[in-house]
Amino acid sequence: MLNGEESELTFLNISNPRDIDRADPPDAFVIIYSVVDKASFLKAEAEITRLHDADLLRSRPAILVGNKVDLARSRAVSTQDGKCLACTFRSKFIEISVGINHNVDELLVGILTQIRLKSFQNDRDGSQQQWYKSRGVVRASMKARQMFTWLFGKEDSKFKNCENLHIL
Repeated sequence: MLNGEESELTFLNISNPRDIDRADPPDAFVIIYSVVDKASFLKAEAEITRLHDADLLRSRPAILVGNKVDLARSRAVSTQDGKCLACTFRSKFIEISVGINHNVDELLVGILTQIRLKSFQNDRDGSQQQWYKSRGVVRASMKARQMFTWLFGKEDSKFKNCENLHIL
């Protein structure tokens, strides 16, 4: 139950984007990696790239999720790296820990909110936002923003927006 409206979320574990039914694709994509495993982050990056290249992210929300934040001493992927990747693909970002139930409810509410917002936007606009195929320029811009954040200590609004699961 969210905002007085009952919904049911069904999760599919799809390991290969080619297995996605093009006629009836999912309403959203949740790409999960472990913050203690750099290889899982690289795999998440490859998966979100494939989804983007297959043009599946234009009208559907994507949420990049860093799991196992409770294992801070073993962290191999920084929060900034996750935010940068999410912003590059116009996705949302959240870090959770299933082990200690940290941010899990926020993620579930965020998934449903993103589905509703994106669906409302697509119904209202009839067309999707301007879409950029060139990730190189976007990624370079995000890396530059990340560097300024590190240097000056003030977080860029783009990075803050990618963490807010209640706005598009």
